[in-house]
Amino acid sequence: MTHSSLLRLALFSCAICLGTSAWAASAVTPIVFAQEWRGQGRLAGKVVDESGAPLEGVAIKVTLPSSEHRGPDDRTSNGKGDWSVGGIAGGNWALDFIKDGYETRSISVAVTEGRRMPGMSIMLKKAVVVVDPNVVIREELIKAEGLIDTKQFAEARVIYERLAGEYPQVKQFLPLIARTYHSEGNQAKAIETLRSAVQADPDNVEVTLLLGNMLMDAGQAEEGRAVLASIDDDEVTDSTVYLNLGIGMINEKKYAEAITWFDRVIARFPEQPDAYYYRGLSYLSVQKQTEAKADLEKFVAIAPADAPELATARTILASIK
Repeated sequence: MTHSSLLRLALFSCAICLGTSAWAASAVTPIVFAQEWRGQGRLAGKVVDESGAPLEGVAIKVTLPSSEHRGPDDRTSNGKGDWSVGGIAGGNWALDFIKDGYETRSISVAVTEGRRMPGMSIMLKKAVVVVDPNVVIREELIKAEGLIDTKQFAEARVIYERLAGEYPQVKQFLPLIARTYHSEGNQAKAIETLRSAVQADPDNVEVTLLLGNMLMDAGQAEEGRAVLASIDDDEVTDSTVYLNLGIGMINEKKYAEAITWFDRVIARFPEQPDAYYYRGLSYLSVQKQTEAKADLEKFVAIAPADAPELATARTILASIK
């Protein structure tokens, strides 16, 4: 072998050696890094609650930030609240104390190897559980509705009354309480409760309508009409409310008053055919045939083809001179 060949072989061998050494170093480095948190230090202590009673089952997470937050396996406090961890290196260690139902406590502790560390007393506070009242109310209302379905009205009322006491800012419980009384046939108590509901929430049109209709049904027509008359027509979304009041006036032979209620229906719901029909009948009763004819013709023009009053309306129109 020539001198130049030996030289090339030596260089090649050195390259292999260098490559092998570099590879070995890169393979060893992570292992060394992963263990750099190990040492002769030790930490210990006790975990208690706010009353000073020991807490069992607290998870203690111990990590060394300078070692990319590596550290020993988590520890758990025993029945006396005691815990300890050994074999850790010197440095500033991060400790997290974690237990369900308690606020997590995080601290930093400087550990010096070869020096005995005094035991730490760690107090955990009860976690403040924020309950969404809407969730609570919804669950209770579902429960009460189930009782209503099985005609357990008194039991449902207990739920509504408790909710009304716990959440006085919510005005919708009083009408629900009134509903249970009405379902039991206790009209007087239902009306009394609705009066309170209207007083507590005077802008609630639905509750006012409910009170007015219930008063009418209970034979307290004068008060019922007064309650309903107080409602802004623009807030009424159901023509039946005023329509029924007008029909009630016809039954009492108070035709002029009936006309005023039908006027309100037509002003608010101009395409409501029944309002024209009954107002036409009321006009006939007060000898206003021209107005009656106009209303009945309007009824015939817009009423559904299967409306039972159509035949009567046509017969009346044929008789009007």
